[in-house]
This record gives sequence, C-alpha cells and structure tokens, in this order.
Amino acid sequence: MNYLGSRSAILSSNLRVNYLAKANQSQTTAFFKYALASTLFNSFKAYSLIKNKIKGKKPVVEQIPKDTVIIYQFPRAFNTPSLSPFCLKLETWCRAANINYQNKLGMNVSSRGTVPFIRLNDYVIEDSEKCIEYLSKVFKVDLNSELSDDQKAFARAALALTEENLKWSMVMHRFWYSPIAKQETGLPLLSIWFFGYRMFRAAWYSGAARYTKQEIYEKGKRDLSALDALIGEKKFLLSDTKPCDVDFAIFGLCAQLKYNDRGPFNQHLLANCHNIDRHIETIKNMYWKDWDQNILAKKLVRKKPMFKKIFSLFKKA
Repeated sequence: MNYLGSRSAILSSNLRVNYLAKANQSQTTAFFKYALASTLFNSFKAYSLIKNKIKGKKPVVEQIPKDTVIIYQFPRAFNTPSLSPFCLKLETWCRAANINYQNKLGMNVSSRGTVPFIRLNDYVIEDSEKCIEYLSKVFKVDLNSELSDDQKAFARAALALTEENLKWSMVMHRFWYSPIAKQETGLPLLSIWFFGYRMFRAAWYSGAARYTKQEIYEKGKRDLSALDALIGEKKFLLSDTKPCDVDFAIFGLCAQLKYNDRGPFNQHLLANCHNIDRHIETIKNMYWKDWDQNILAKKLVRKKPMFKKIFSLFKKA
C-alpha cells in the first residue's frame, strides 16, 4: 500500500514538473510576442507624437460636461458592448440607476493602470466597485436599499465568487488557453499578444495561473454551477422585483462567457447553468434595448474576401 501511494505521488509530481516545464516554455514564447507587440505599439505612439509636433498640432483639450459622468472604457467589442466585464458592469449599473453619463471610448487607463474609471466634474474615481459606491452617494441611489444584513452578506459572497474566482478562469481561457482567441475577442493579433502576457502575469501573481489547464477549467465550471445555484429560480440574485449591485457584476462577467467565449465555459453555461442564462437575458432585455447598436457585429459590414470577388467575375449570369 505504501509502495502504491509513493508511486502515485511520484507520478503526480512528474506530471506537475512536466506541466511547469511546458508552462515556462509558453511563458517565454508569450514574452517575446509581448515584447514585439509592445515595441510596435510604442513606436507607433512615438511616431504619432513626433508627427503632430512637426505639424504643430496642439493636444486637444478635453471638454468635460458639468454634472455628467464620463466613463472611460475600452472601445466597443464584437459581440458585447465591452470585452471587459467591469466596463460592462459599470455601464449597465449606470443605466439601471438612471445616471446621466457619456462614454469616452479608447485605450486610456487610470493612474493605477485600470479600466474603467470615471470623471465627474474634475473628480476621478478608479475601480468599477468604487465608482458604483461613489455614484450611489453622490446621486443618492441605493439599489441595495431593500436588502437585509444577511442578504448583503450573501451578495458580498456572490461578488467574491464572481470577481475573485470566476474572473481568473475566464482570463486564463481567453488570453492563454483558447486556440481561437482572435475569433472570440475580435482583437487584432498584436493586441492579443500584448494583453495575453500581461493578463497571464496578473493571474500568475494572484495564484490562479499556477494550476494546470484541466484544474482551471474544472474550477471555473464549479464556480459557474455554484453561482447558478445561488441565483436559483429567482429573477435576480436576491429577489424577483429588482436587481441589486451584484447582479450587474454577475451580468458583466457571465455575458462574456455567453456571447464571446466559444470554449468549455460557454458550453457548460448553456448546457447546465440555465439560471445564469436566464439572468443574463433578463438584465440585457431590461437595460440594453440598444444592444445591437452597441456591438460591432451589427455595425460592421463584412466585405467579401478578394479571391471571392475575383471568382465571382467568372460566374455565369
């Protein structure tokens, strides 16, 4: 028995060593891709600055409308309004709270290097959760007003499950393991190289990337099933009447898995997490009547590849 146990431990140890060796090779390749993408991006940025300086162009002074919330977030995505669950969470919350806001779409990041962040009359707030807390106080909007202390604690646990656990599984799939990341995100290859390595390093330091690929997928599926059980048959996380703040965090992240992901998490959600699926559709139908107008899939008209155009010339009428 001791022999079998020690042999099993040795095999497990060997598998772990092999996994780490492959992971190190992948990291090295990813680093060189990141370095190349970063060099090209910085070169283009420097070229633009020099070009504008030669032409005498002055930086455009941003006009900030008074008493209007400016949300700085990434550009619109192909299948969801944003590829960031936190940007989608914050904008959806603003819609639910009837906050007067404008989007500033681009690659601007906060002083902490995070997105989204907001500006309200020269006051800047970073982190989506802090943005919601600040806006709730300023505009006196409390979507958690009907929650008891027990329900608030329950919501806090659901938030941690979503944004501290499930988030990293999504990140690892999207930026590290997905063989079709370009199709899932709609990002150019250089952007995938640039963000992929940075997100992997963030996941590594958090501890999430130190598991094997199989362990990460199994963990993510368990988190999805747990979240599905928390929602249950209710319309929202804690009631059938109106959503609380955490509902928008769940929507922001799970919408990524439903509409952008084409891997194991998407399959698990659609096949086994019907409560989450219903929750996504409920929030979307309530606050995103203009969903199609805010995704690139409906805006961009795909052009025919050149070879198809050429062959079409030889088709008989």
